[in-house]
Amino acid sequence: MNLKTKLQSIERAGRRLARQKQRLLGYAQEEKALAAKIEKLVRQIGLPPRDLVFALVDRYKVRLAGRRKGQGGRRKRTKITAELRDAVKKRVAGGVSMNRASQEFGLSYAVVIKMVRGHYAKLK
Repeated sequence: MNLKTKLQSIERAGRRLARQKQRLLGYAQEEKALAAKIEKLVRQIGLPPRDLVFALVDRYKVRLAGRRKGQGGRRKRTKITAELRDAVKKRVAGGVSMNRASQEFGLSYAVVIKMVRGHYAKLK
């Protein structure tokens, strides 16, 4: 690169950074305005924020993982048995995609790949 192209590259980078800065400042203003609206709404309604959130979630049927004790969280680990391995391999051999098989059997995609490739062949 010669000096002229380097200078042009620096100028383009400066313009790109200026556009990015303006966009981020705009996002910050929108976020600040939204926070002010939410704060005003919470004060007007008079409920504690947690109760307001639960009421809105229940009213509009929004699903949030772990919103109450005993709900949500991680799924249980699936015990890999020979029968499960054979069923998964049969479905994949029958033309079902590995992604669909992983969803049907509640397994991760990686485990289905391992089953198809024979990593669970030692199970009896």
